[in-house]
Amino acid sequence: MKIKISKCFLLVSYLSLVSLGAADAASVHPLEQATGLKRFDASQRLGIDQNSRSTMDIKHIHIGDNALASAIILYDQGAKLHHIARSTRSDKVRLSFYQPYQTSRLEQRVELHFNKFNGFINEIKSLYTVESAYIGIKDVLKDVLASAVSKYGEPLTIEIARNQISTQQGDVPLHSFIAALNPREDVANDVIEYFEALEVSRSSKFVSDDTGYAVLHSGFNRCYVWQIQNYNEVLTLCSFDPSAANSANRGVELSLIDFAVQEKIASTEKIKSELSLSL
Repeated sequence: MKIKISKCFLLVSYLSLVSLGAADAASVHPLEQATGLKRFDASQRLGIDQNSRSTMDIKHIHIGDNALASAIILYDQGAKLHHIARSTRSDKVRLSFYQPYQTSRLEQRVELHFNKFNGFINEIKSLYTVESAYIGIKDVLKDVLASAVSKYGEPLTIEIARNQISTQQGDVPLHSFIAALNPREDVANDVIEYFEALEVSRSSKFVSDDTGYAVLHSGFNRCYVWQIQNYNEVLTLCSFDPSAANSANRGVELSLIDFAVQEKIASTEKIKSELSLSL
């Protein structure tokens, strides 16, 4: 006995399947399908305790957060996907925000660096540049610094830097500053290596700006420094010397790291990379 199935029923069934498929596709975020990010689970977390993410943040994203989930948050806030580095084995993603600035347009490019195994963010950078070549880097630096002070408080002052090396006046040589550092024991080596990497020459030093903040002069780079818990967590705001070539193109960069959380992320890499065979 043959059962007749009407063409109308088949059409309705087909349309239902198509609509279900479309609904499933609509529920998948574009970044969850992006090469270099889709291998991660957006719900995965580094840990549940407060030491699993940094205290400070950039655009409300913390060190230790999930890279895919964070990129989705920025994307949904209006950021444009700028670049995902290194394709399928990516280790950073850049997203850009744009806004009017004076007579031009300001781009804030947020760069999330993450480990390749589980996608936890181990460094965040935010670069500010202006499209117009007629707007100097001094203006951008002044405005970004004011915003940073409003959000994070005052950076390292020259008085504190001098006190650290037990001097009352003058500039503070970076090598003397490093020698007097007293970071947490569990991250001491990482903190010292970080500051040593900033010392491009023995002439690198902290000098006072017009407000008494300490500005690190190292080569062409000029950096303000914020820190938490004896430099366990460090935020820098850097730009090239305004008189340096291409200083405007270099822009102004915020960079955030948390050495303790980085250590925790590194431990997940070790677990992930261990090979276990059952024969």
